[in-house]
This record gives sequence, C-alpha cells and structure tokens, in this order.
Amino acid sequence: MNYSLYFLRGSYLGVAHRTSAATAAVATATLLALFGGPREAELSAGLSTAIPPGSRLLGIHISSGTATVNFNTAYGTPGEPGSELARVAQVVYTLTQFPSISRVALEIQGSTPATFASGAVSLRNPLGRTDVLGALPAILVETPAVGDSLHGQLHLSGLANVFEAQFAVQLVDANGELLLDQPVHATAGTGTWGTFNVTFPIAVSTTVQCTLRVFDSSPKDGRPIDEVDVHIPVGP
Repeated sequence: MNYSLYFLRGSYLGVAHRTSAATAAVATATLLALFGGPREAELSAGLSTAIPPGSRLLGIHISSGTATVNFNTAYGTPGEPGSELARVAQVVYTLTQFPSISRVALEIQGSTPATFASGAVSLRNPLGRTDVLGALPAILVETPAVGDSLHGQLHLSGLANVFEAQFAVQLVDANGELLLDQPVHATAGTGTWGTFNVTFPIAVSTTVQCTLRVFDSSPKDGRPIDEVDVHIPVGP
C-alpha cells in the first residue's frame, strides 16, 4: 500500500510518501501513521507536524464521500491559529487523497465541538481541500515527496498559486551540476489555485543523490521565492 502523509514543512503542508502492508482499513491505517508523526528520515528532511502530542483517533466512518473522524480531547488543544488550521488541514488532505473521500467531518469525543481549540477553525460543516487552502505553501509538491526515488524521469504534480501560473523545477546533483532545469505552468495562478502534472526525462548512468528545487521568481526582482527543496536519489 502506497500512500501520502501530509505533514508540515515550516508552517505549511509538506508531503511524505510511505509504503506499508495492504489493509482493508486504508483510511484508518493512514491516519494512525499521520498521528504517529514523522519518522527520523522525514524529520531530517525538514518535516514536522502540528498535531498535538497525545492526540488519538477514536473512530472513523465513511459514507457518501464524507469521512467522519472522531478524535480525543488532546486533538482540540488550543494553539496558534495557523497551527490549528494546519492540524486540521493535515487530516483533510491525508484523507482526501483517496477517491472515496471528498470531505471530512471532525468530531471531538463523539460530537462536533461548538468551539474547536481556540476558535480559529470551525468544524461545524465537513471540510474539503478548498476549505483549508490557508495551510498550503505557494507551491505544494505532492509528487515526488520525501521517501521517493526517481528512475529515468521526473513526474511532478501538485498545486500552485504563483505569479502568472509559472515556476521552475531543477534537479541539482551533489557536485552542483544541473541535471534538469525546466519551467512549469500550473492551470491557474496570480491569486487563483491551479494544478500541475508534468513529466521530464532524466539522463543519468548511475544513481546519484540530488536536490529537487521547485521555486517561483519574484515579480519585483526575479529572485527565487516560495522554494521547496526535496533531497532525492536519482537513478537510470
């Protein structure tokens, strides 16, 4: 079973990919992995979590595209507004990667709280991905992610909200040599979220450690901004 876990990179969502034994309870297994936090390699790659210590999944039920998830009181511990949004977004994005789930209803101890945590986020209605866009970086790279390797090509996908819907992707090896340097166009930009899904060939004869750099250019002075770096092995 291959799945994505939406942790944090800095203050915004960042992605790790994991593989585990197949199970019929995919959503439950994925949430348990999310609540277990980043592994050592994921921490070293710069990922963290906004989910409070002691948070536990009490149950999950999926019906008509909505996953109703029940957490203990620790999940509702008050925090900074951005952190509260991030912890909710982590759950929403992790669950909605599955085609059977489009929205997530969150409960604390079996009921919808009148006020969640400090009140920065409302759980009164089920939430979809567009309801928690404030937790996204300007460029969210969903593939590849921490835990992946590349073989002969780069398949790049995710979401972006950047100036004129254009940004750049580079692959740089340990010696600083550019293996790839290409522009990428999202389906929308400049205040509107768009998607991107592109594939580029990579020519290497042996496996090398590289840094995937994805970044926008400042419309003011052209300097790289909104950069996402992922260290990743690249092979033939």
